[in-house]
Amino acid sequence: MIWAAAIGAGLIALAVVSPVLGLVAVVFNAGLAIIAARDLALLPGRSGYTVRRTMPEPFSLGEPEDVTVVVQNRAAAGLMARLADHAPASLRPEPREVSGRFDANGLVKLSYRTYSPKRGAYRFGAVDLQVWREDGWWRRQVRLPDPQEVAVFPNVVAIKRIQLTLRRGLRAMAGMRRARPPGASTAFAGLRDYVRGDDVRRVSWTATARRDRPVVVEVEAERGQQVIIALDCGRLMTAPAGDLDKLDHSVNAALMLAWVAQAYGDRVGMMTFDDRVTNFIKPERGAIQLRRITEALYAIKPEYVEPDFGHAMTHLALRVGRRSMVVMLTDVQDPEASRELVAHALRLAARHLVLVVAMSDPAVLSARDDPIDNTSRAYEWAAAEEFVASRRESFELLRRGGVLGLDVVAGKLSPALVERYLELKERALL
Repeated sequence: MIWAAAIGAGLIALAVVSPVLGLVAVVFNAGLAIIAARDLALLPGRSGYTVRRTMPEPFSLGEPEDVTVVVQNRAAAGLMARLADHAPASLRPEPREVSGRFDANGLVKLSYRTYSPKRGAYRFGAVDLQVWREDGWWRRQVRLPDPQEVAVFPNVVAIKRIQLTLRRGLRAMAGMRRARPPGASTAFAGLRDYVRGDDVRRVSWTATARRDRPVVVEVEAERGQQVIIALDCGRLMTAPAGDLDKLDHSVNAALMLAWVAQAYGDRVGMMTFDDRVTNFIKPERGAIQLRRITEALYAIKPEYVEPDFGHAMTHLALRVGRRSMVVMLTDVQDPEASRELVAHALRLAARHLVLVVAMSDPAVLSARDDPIDNTSRAYEWAAAEEFVASRRESFELLRRGGVLGLDVVAGKLSPALVERYLELKERALL
């Protein structure tokens, strides 16, 4: 249309040279106006559009997820469409513009992908839509209001994936198989005489030979243990580790562990702390307990203070009398910097099974493992190697005192923690 209008303007300018060109200019511009008016009339007006979004409820922290925008207007059937959703920039929508065509019923579905690097509440705004005929000269742009409030929760998508994995009898880590399905754990409850209808597989042949009559083993469901998840929300947990910071990696891992432990019949509790204890949820079972933990994890915010491990572990020891598995998600550095953590973890291990979990920064491991091709890389490698070695020394001090340790790359924290829990469960260490 711009080129056609420019030609029309040129003909008008040349009309001063020849009356014939003036007549041509009049005919050309009149025809152009008729074509443009017809093309505009074939486009639907600004009204008549309906819009809705289909998206996750809630969004999952650290998980790529699709948002689908559905626009309908019967008058737009067969027309081309381009859509730009006013999605929060923090959700990293990609691509920002998507194109498609209205079907015969005047419906178009266009999708884009989001990624949620931070927990919290977000707001979607209006949807901008351009509509045009494939061979047309005009585009009509309309803004369709559709405000929506959404929330980014700890990773619930990963929970669904591991739920399916465990139902199939697989480990959380690929390539390994679980010995017993959830709920199948039993414990010895005694011996009794065989009666008709008892399972022959439960006959104790040793006791039968000794008593000279059939004897069966009585079993009962294994009594669930307690799992306490202690989450450090101090300064060091604000450090980035891949796409998320260390606290958000820990939040995802804590929720996954809580769900798996609940599936195995264990009571699950949680404590969050920085320089003080900010929240304590006593160990319980059930869907309501998982909801409490999920809501608490959603609301967690880091504080730029040094964590007080002594206060946190003393509080935990006073609130939890029964022997439990205490999973502490924190950061471990060199022995000097981690001295308070090591000392209080060793003290707590006298009564409870303590597992200290820390995550390695992928950038640090990359600096240690990448080829050394210049002097600058040599210094970078030396710093990374020294840091990793000092962490290893701290974990060795914990191991010598009877404290279990888990040091894993941040992006693999959740499945690795679940795998360690299942291992301890099968070894009956809980």
